Amino acid sequence: MPVASQPFRILLAGLGNRGRMWASIIEERADVTLSGVVDVDPSALDAFAARHPGLPAFPDLGAALQATTSDAVLLVTPPYDRLPQAAQVFAAGLPLLAEKPLSVGLNFRYLPVSRKLRELVIAQAFGAPGFAQFTYLRNRDGRRPGLNKYPLTMQHPMMLEQSIHHLDLMRFCYAREVEQVLCRTWNPAWSMYAHDSNVSCLLTFTGGLEVSYLGTWTGGWDELQFQWRTDCSRGVIVQRELFADLATAAVTDPELAPVALPAARPFYDDSAALLADFVSHVRAGTPLACSGADHLYTLALCFAAIESDRTGCAVAMDEFYRRHGIPEPA
Repeated sequence: MPVASQPFRILLAGLGNRGRMWASIIEERADVTLSGVVDVDPSALDAFAARHPGLPAFPDLGAALQATTSDAVLLVTPPYDRLPQAAQVFAAGLPLLAEKPLSVGLNFRYLPVSRKLRELVIAQAFGAPGFAQFTYLRNRDGRRPGLNKYPLTMQHPMMLEQSIHHLDLMRFCYAREVEQVLCRTWNPAWSMYAHDSNVSCLLTFTGGLEVSYLGTWTGGWDELQFQWRTDCSRGVIVQRELFADLATAAVTDPELAPVALPAARPFYDDSAALLADFVSHVRAGTPLACSGADHLYTLALCFAAIESDRTGCAVAMDEFYRRHGIPEPA
């Protein structure tokens, strides 16, 4: 375990757009430092080295693990490489902060709007939630510079790159698990993606909460349209923007009332809060708001939804857990 008086040393694997963002977040903390960076692209290593002279840089994770002294590894590589890389990290005896699909890098749980929504639901500020609609309509240009290109050819890009965040937020903010999922995924004729870029799910949560979800990366308009509305017995809770703008209304209120939220830089401040949580967990054993064990249920939900699309049948999560050897959530 690292000594608290010494900087917490992180080996960063992956220097794409998100990896470079993580590097900036780490640099903002005086008590956390990079022990080295890894990327298979020599040009990415050269560009990073030009801005960070003297920092050890490696084209191979195994070599980096052997040559550096690190307290943890931050894995921001394409998902199809992630399992063997995670195995290397664990074999080296190091904690891992990883991006999706199986992740503890669930920074959206740390957004002020997510925390407040969860607080209102748990407190039943407007009564018990009964049903909800979650809509995310986006026309994502996967060829745009600065975006990872692998989603263009991967299987289920919307589900495993985007909807996975939304389904996880539902589990977190509603503080309950999904009992059954009925799902349909498809790809519009004009899609630039090789596989399904649209996801529609009907989700039954514990306590009788029913949620309708629609997400797309191939909308017919370049403007992002987002709304997450939760109807409760005495009113509604509505998130009207992707990373902010929470509002509520009682049943008889004439209009929605905005909920005050602290200012936050999306992707940066929430990731910084996640990093602080992770460092504290490794150093002092404090609990995590998200862990690999917890996120396993979000990943299972995604694959149960994919199974539902393939079979045309609803999937009961308890049966899915038994079939795949996953313990039921506590």
